[in-house]
Amino acid sequence: MSTNGVTHLVSYRKKPIFLSVIICVSMVMMNAGVPVVAAPPHVIGQREHPFDPDWLEIRALINVKCVGCHRRDSDRFDFSTYESLIEAGREDGYAAIVPGQPEESTLWEYVSWNANARIDTELPDTPYMPEEKTEWLTPRQLNLVYRWIKNGALQYVLPNTCNITPLTEVDFPSAKECKACHPRYYDEWSRSMHAYSQHSPIFEAFNLMLIERTGGTIGTFCTRCHTPIGTALGENESVRNVDRSRIAREGITCIVCHRRVKPSYKSSGRIYMQPGEATLTCVHGPFESSAERTLGTHPSVRFAYLKSSQFCGECHDVTSPTGVRLEEAFSEWHNSPSAADGVTCQHCHMGEEPGRPILDDQRPLGYAATVPGVEQNLLPLRRLSTHTFVGPDYSMLPDTEFPEKLDWMYERDYRDPANLIPYRRRTLDDLRRKNRRSNELARIDRFRLLKNAAKIQVHHPLRVAANAKIHVRVDIQSLTAGHSFPTGFTAERQAWISVELMDPSGQRVFASGYLDSNFDLCDNHSHDVLAGKLLPDRHLFNLQNKFVALGHKGSELSPVLAVNRTLRPINFVRPTNEIAQSVGRASGFRIAKYSLPPLRAAGRVYPIKLPAVCGWYRLQVRLNFRQLPPILLDHIGTPHLKHLLEIVVIDEYEESIWVGPQTAHLQLGVAR
Repeated sequence: MSTNGVTHLVSYRKKPIFLSVIICVSMVMMNAGVPVVAAPPHVIGQREHPFDPDWLEIRALINVKCVGCHRRDSDRFDFSTYESLIEAGREDGYAAIVPGQPEESTLWEYVSWNANARIDTELPDTPYMPEEKTEWLTPRQLNLVYRWIKNGALQYVLPNTCNITPLTEVDFPSAKECKACHPRYYDEWSRSMHAYSQHSPIFEAFNLMLIERTGGTIGTFCTRCHTPIGTALGENESVRNVDRSRIAREGITCIVCHRRVKPSYKSSGRIYMQPGEATLTCVHGPFESSAERTLGTHPSVRFAYLKSSQFCGECHDVTSPTGVRLEEAFSEWHNSPSAADGVTCQHCHMGEEPGRPILDDQRPLGYAATVPGVEQNLLPLRRLSTHTFVGPDYSMLPDTEFPEKLDWMYERDYRDPANLIPYRRRTLDDLRRKNRRSNELARIDRFRLLKNAAKIQVHHPLRVAANAKIHVRVDIQSLTAGHSFPTGFTAERQAWISVELMDPSGQRVFASGYLDSNFDLCDNHSHDVLAGKLLPDRHLFNLQNKFVALGHKGSELSPVLAVNRTLRPINFVRPTNEIAQSVGRASGFRIAKYSLPPLRAAGRVYPIKLPAVCGWYRLQVRLNFRQLPPILLDHIGTPHLKHLLEIVVIDEYEESIWVGPQTAHLQLGVAR
């Protein structure tokens, strides 16, 4: 809204808008046969507050679309507070807001446009603002702006002394607000699992299943890590994603880490975030900065705790209310060689090479921010970190939903392009291309991380006699110094060896690590094994940890879900009646650990009886990884997503073995 360069267009556009603005606004809201989304995720939740009914959503809209440029002490009108928004442009004769008169308001003039591509309107085909076409206001947002100004552009319904201001969605800035000055970090974060944490259909189904099986007594135990802001806003554990606020769906968004006033030193996601406007409230980061004093940006202070592994451990060490240690990534690090060497989680997961420690002084220099209207060389150079937080998980959502989604897609059914106006078709195509590129970059980083996690060594004879019995030894060597392999919720992670020996005619002689008809490993969780259709794979070498529960007859069982099952009709989480920490687990339920400790190796010998057929045999050995087993998706009610599960081959080995007459000379071979 600067008066520089564009304000001379104001008088040019006002005349036709004056004549038809009331009709145009009503037309903007007409669908012309286009399907409308019945219940898009709300921006502001329904709760009692003293604000004008439209103000909070107006505030959120302006924060995301405008404040990045229209901030305090910039060369443009200041929209950072209600007071500055109302006063903006009055001295120049171009008031951004004229209460009760949207037609006279420069804000309306700049953002209004023919959003439904109607031919019977005098609205322009493109708005002046926002500049980026994917951020142009939707029909609903245009109606919101017009209605708010028409009704008096109020902040409060009652005087602000009549009530205590409640905590609302606008108290927690969206990552899109940070994008205005930190586009690189936003782009990296948007494709990360931090951004995906609450979007995940697997997590949503898993959480709802646990709530059902515990009679609701688990509370927000899961969601307080996956959507800390939603939890702070009072969204309970049972709220579906479609009913959550948009800021809650951002998961581990920017301010979850950068609005931490002090260390909490607690596990299982019990954290506090400082509420406040994006450009007015202090941000806690890795650097000390005074740039805000001259550039009009947010104040910032150095927060050393942000760079410690303990900071990550607040969500990545998870102990259930009954004392079951569900995740021990931080505890594993605390006793690892990396901890002894001063290497933190951030060194491996926020560096240029995922899984390899990149120390602060080894990181590239660059600008952490690009502030609109400010020359780049006025900003300090920083040692840059990546904000992809690379891990083994990935998005299972379509490319129209993640990493990004456009505002108009919350209002229109975008699945049939024939019902979309040209603007929406173009922006939808652009979005899908961008999301595919982002997901591909995330996939490449994930593969690099897994490749840096472990390798295999294979020992076997190269020439053997027919009808002989050979022994193939496979060792898995962990390359990870900071935690076990695999880590995280290790009862879900699968890392296993597959061995296959084929004879000269292509017939399988030996196999281990194969899958059943449900694509599960043939262990005690396999449908086919439990039904007697397949024998268990007795040579299976799987580093997946397993839940072990004590049955009512004293025998141990291996459940898929970490929920206690009793003979009572209602299952609920009971606080343990003993000090579980003294033994590291709750009685009656434990995790059998098979994962490799840091930098350790483990192996297995596969005895193979050869047939009488002579010739060249082909031996293939692979180290495979899968983030989730298909049986888990069956248990939580998402079997339709099983086809999206991906098996990553971390390392593989292939060699030929000569099998000759029994008089043949035996030659041992060692691989890698």
